[in-house]
Amino acid sequence: MPSRLVNLLLGFLLAAGSRAAVAQRSDSLPPAVATAFSQFYPGAKILNVSRERRDGKVVYEIESQDGAARRDLIYDLEGHALEIEDIIPADSVPAAVRAALERDMKGATLVGAERVTTGTVVVYEVQARKGGRSRFLTYDPNGVRKE
Repeated sequence: MPSRLVNLLLGFLLAAGSRAAVAQRSDSLPPAVATAFSQFYPGAKILNVSRERRDGKVVYEIESQDGAARRDLIYDLEGHALEIEDIIPADSVPAAVRAALERDMKGATLVGAERVTTGTVVVYEVQARKGGRSRFLTYDPNGVRKE
């Protein structure tokens, strides 16, 4: 493996260390998290659960399937949803976001998207492909690029 690739992979691993996830069984969720999830998504199936640290605090990420909808949720220990990531079809991405993507990556194909809600703030994380390369970009609903 070329040394540049090894260094890049090591960098990703070190960066991920602060948010390392530990796989959990869904029946090991704290009661407040399990209650909040089942109350708001009663028909959803839990696909995966992981225990993580964000900003020094323990949180739980639940990957779920609710009918055709895929959703990832981040909960604090008290059962408050900190972040909701809804996987959405490309045609559900707002026109302003699609226009901004075309401006930023002229001729790229939109291949995936998530609507991410943190409190009252909504952003769209889009995956675009051009020339065999993929990029992930984030925009607010008005098409303003976020870092």
